[in-house]
Amino acid sequence: MSNIKKAYILALIAVLFWSTVGVAFKIALRYVDFFQLLFFAVIVAILCFFFIAFVQGKTKDLFNVSKKDLFYSAFIGFLNPYLYYVILLKAYTLLPAQLAQPLNYLWPAMLVLLSVPLLGQKLKLKSIISVILGLIGVYIISTRGVLFNQHIEEPFGVILAAGSSIIWALSWIMNQKDKRDEQKKLFWAFIFGLLYICITIIFSLNLNCRV
Repeated sequence: MSNIKKAYILALIAVLFWSTVGVAFKIALRYVDFFQLLFFAVIVAILCFFFIAFVQGKTKDLFNVSKKDLFYSAFIGFLNPYLYYVILLKAYTLLPAQLAQPLNYLWPAMLVLLSVPLLGQKLKLKSIISVILGLIGVYIISTRGVLFNQHIEEPFGVILAAGSSIIWALSWIMNQKDKRDEQKKLFWAFIFGLLYICITIIFSLNLNCRV
């Protein structure tokens, strides 16, 4: 099988998984809050990265990192998985899955806009048109198709879902500037993401106890 066919198959599998993530989030959030959901998801991701490295015989390389790499991973890990999924999952607690997921998919437009100042790319006419269409789509989704009704149900949830796309685009761009192995980058980003999540959960528990 050629690499192109493999790429198409993997892309279709990825689309299949992503198409069900909204429903999976809503079901999971019935039983745990969004911090707990993120905690368990990140642990599973870390275990998967470690298992893949173990099978490939890259375990030692996985932990061969410099202080500079760790600082950069700490920054990336704060953006994604921590901040991005905290914002997104909170949006899912406020909005229906069929509303939150499309709003989050504004990230390609945000990626185009952020690539101009951060990567020095030029904004072409077709990119401008794509961004405008994306913003129009967000408005239509937010008003649930009632175009001339300016009332938006759960505006905070809409802001969170759409805003999460900015965090995703920013983390993607910052990740592209890191030339390390992708598996190593993801592993350490999720390690630091788990650290931030644990700190947040401990802080929230202490706050609840005081209340």
